[in-house]
Amino acid sequence: MTMEEGGRRKGFKVVMIGPENSGKSALVNAIFGRNISRVSEVGGTTKNPIKKFWGRLKYGRSKRRPKMVDLIFVDLGGLFAGEKKSPVMVGKVLERTYREIEDANLIIHVIDGERGLLKSFEKLHHNLKFRCQKPIIVVVNKCDLLDDTRREELRRYVEDRLRNRCIFTSALTYEGIPELIGAIIHILKNIDVKRR
Repeated sequence: MTMEEGGRRKGFKVVMIGPENSGKSALVNAIFGRNISRVSEVGGTTKNPIKKFWGRLKYGRSKRRPKMVDLIFVDLGGLFAGEKKSPVMVGKVLERTYREIEDANLIIHVIDGERGLLKSFEKLHHNLKFRCQKPIIVVVNKCDLLDDTRREELRRYVEDRLRNRCIFTSALTYEGIPELIGAIIHILKNIDVKRR
């Protein structure tokens, strides 16, 4: 879904990628403030992409005619489990997942704070960054389970390996959720400016 010109309705699609049980579905629920995606400790609970319309978002400065956008989040199933090289998903489900990624305006790469950055997702991150040429927000989720030392170690490692600033979030305590929403809106504004 791309931004459209000429006064027609605009759309902005955000996809969430990450390994199984990294908390993608819980993060979507935290952003929306209610249960949107099914959450489970069993890996592979989310298989087909789950789309959720967040609503019309004002992002322009004009008070008379503010710019509006339809914001849609897509919760994707875990592509890899642990360090396995082969995808968890196969066939049509995997095809649909990659179509959603290709069609997105923004990718949110969710890292499980307990497990850290997996090599399989480091490779996928760089592949998507250069192949898709789309902005990527890196989120280290479950940060409520990390002490200050582990957070700083993880921040340095992730930012060095991915060449991306990371936001620490917790779907449980809502830490970092406002910062994440702010980063999404900032990227949305930048995309709109580039399209003019």
